[in-house]
Amino acid sequence: MHHQFAVLADPADVPAPPASDRLRVSGCSVVVHFAHRLSEGLDFSRLFTAGGLREIDDDRSYASKVRAGSGLVYSALFDCGPLPAALARVVGSSHADGLRQAAVSLGGAYVVTALPIILSVPGPITDATLAVELATPLTTDTLLRFVSLLGAPDVSGLLAEQSARALAEAVGIERTDIERTWAVEGSVAMQVWNLDGTRGRASTSMYAGVNESAQYAWEISALLSYPTDHLVEDGLWLRRSPQSVYGHVRTGMAFFDDHMVFVNADCCLEMAHLPAWLRGRSQFRLSEYGYDSSSIFVWTAGIVRRIVCDDLSARYRSVLADLAVRHEIPPTEQSLLTRRRVQHAALLDRCVGFREKLTEGRNRSLDEWAERARPSAQVVAILSRDMEKCEAVSLSLLRVREEQEKNRRDHLIAVMGIVLAVVQIPDFVDQVAGWLNEGQWRLLGVSVLLIVVPLAALVQIRRRRTR
Repeated sequence: MHHQFAVLADPADVPAPPASDRLRVSGCSVVVHFAHRLSEGLDFSRLFTAGGLREIDDDRSYASKVRAGSGLVYSALFDCGPLPAALARVVGSSHADGLRQAAVSLGGAYVVTALPIILSVPGPITDATLAVELATPLTTDTLLRFVSLLGAPDVSGLLAEQSARALAEAVGIERTDIERTWAVEGSVAMQVWNLDGTRGRASTSMYAGVNESAQYAWEISALLSYPTDHLVEDGLWLRRSPQSVYGHVRTGMAFFDDHMVFVNADCCLEMAHLPAWLRGRSQFRLSEYGYDSSSIFVWTAGIVRRIVCDDLSARYRSVLADLAVRHEIPPTEQSLLTRRRVQHAALLDRCVGFREKLTEGRNRSLDEWAERARPSAQVVAILSRDMEKCEAVSLSLLRVREEQEKNRRDHLIAVMGIVLAVVQIPDFVDQVAGWLNEGQWRLLGVSVLLIVVPLAALVQIRRRRTR
């Protein structure tokens, strides 16, 4: 794959375990993602156009990485509440600015909010942006605990609710118009962009991609394994095998040799050192996006694809289960199912085709790498099959309904024919009067039944049709 490099050629190349505090992080961005499904009839693209959110209109924005017609909407950052106190305590921060998030969507009812948290010691990089201020650089253990706590149910639940409320307010809808909100598991992205404080490392030295990635292989493999609970405490990440470290760090991706990107099923991690060559573009992107990494931008777009496919798959399985026990469906319901299927198919096409809308080969390569780490092709194939099944089953149930309606109409016509035949017998009224005068109650009763029974049947049929 283009732009990939061998960081470790063999498990024997894994260095000896380092001191747990060797690598120091004076600045990093941690991005978490939350998924939102809007209520029926709402389309985020239209809400974005009419609402209070804005896009980042600048030549330095990541919009330049995507061709026109992709359907991608990526908003500027907007406020989404305070940082939970537990997170500030983990990193020993006494000053934390409020959180901000961006809304990302490929249209339809699905939105992902990307919430970047900048952790940094005071300095020029963070002068122009909101950050969690660090008193001292972070160790690997502390950063692992911070990222792990972000996934704790109470913290992620709180952040998810803050995210949903802020999103609803930003686009001018009610909180109840967001039908479902959930934290996206295995979606964390990290950019370590300031290594000041690391032993034996000069602040003026740019990150040496392959060489330093091999040197920090233990720390990098630990960060990539953040979902593994037993690695978080007591420095247990230093007790894993060299083979395990090799499996995580053997291959990286870079465009220049001043950074390195690693991807697995749960994480996108970029290692860099911006203070050695701080450019205005990096400062701009940290301020406007919360990170300076096109890889994280592409990773976030991939998160949108993942949540759309996963949620639609669950919904169509539920629809199929419901249709399996139905005997018929009305035309209005079948029409709604068809309309939804058309809309979802268009959204699915945008998700699947997004990679080809990326202008740079390195970003397409990274998306392919992420896709291989967490494949969605099978999910998409099953989803497409289930969508077709829903269409076929709903049409067959509609045909059952139409056949039943036809039978009812035929029955109604027959009954009406009987009634008309009875009431149009010549001299029928005079005959009934004669029977009354002569006391012919038996004949009179039979005649009444010939009229009343068909009329009662007619009333019953009409009642059933109105149910």
